[in-house]
Amino acid sequence: MSKLPKAPLIEVIFELRWQIKEKSDLTKYQYLIGDLYSKISDRFPYRESLVPPEIPSDILINKPAHRFRAGQNKYPLVQIGPGLITLNTIDDNYYWEEFYDWSNKLLSDFMEVFSFDSETFTPSLIYLDFFRFDFNSDNVNDYLNNQFNLTIDQSFLKDTGNPYNLNIGYYYNTELGKLDVLFKRGQNSKKEEGVLVTNGLKSNTSMSEKSEILDWLNKAHAFSSQLFKDITAGELYDSFK
Repeated sequence: MSKLPKAPLIEVIFELRWQIKEKSDLTKYQYLIGDLYSKISDRFPYRESLVPPEIPSDILINKPAHRFRAGQNKYPLVQIGPGLITLNTIDDNYYWEEFYDWSNKLLSDFMEVFSFDSETFTPSLIYLDFFRFDFNSDNVNDYLNNQFNLTIDQSFLKDTGNPYNLNIGYYYNTELGKLDVLFKRGQNSKKEEGVLVTNGLKSNTSMSEKSEILDWLNKAHAFSSQLFKDITAGELYDSFK
């Protein structure tokens, strides 16, 4: 296993969604939380509730409501909500082969206890990278033009000074699904300011078999890995080695 020693990666998320079709599915979700925990508690024994218990589950559809970790503040972690389950990790713990193995085990445990009428799932793979940048002293448009394979310009305002914010998105249909590449102003875990780049791929195809999901996941990783190299090709990518 290998990775870039100075990678800007801050988080990787494997996400699986299914449809909540009727009110009884919300009741089944309450059972699913406990059933899943009984399967994964050997690996993720630390439990967290992400929302107050009085919040009705119907407004939490496709949002994480419970979290399971190996220990307090530790990664990887599993999040689950009505219609959603995710596996998250951070750069310090990320090696693709290991992350794929975690995903495989989680899928096996999840599908064993899944009892909803919906029999199909939609996978996504999301990478978040962070690049430190001072928005006050430098021009973020110049930074993106010089360091990334982007061309950003405008001619409708003169003498504007440095942009104080950033929110740019590129959205494409690919063979693997919908691709979102987002550039935003953000912070890392140390509260440092910079550019947050999100590379998210969501399948257009619903899948019912674990083998289908894992095959898509492998292809999505290969696609996203090459995309990262292409976006940062040159001096920026070399700085991660």
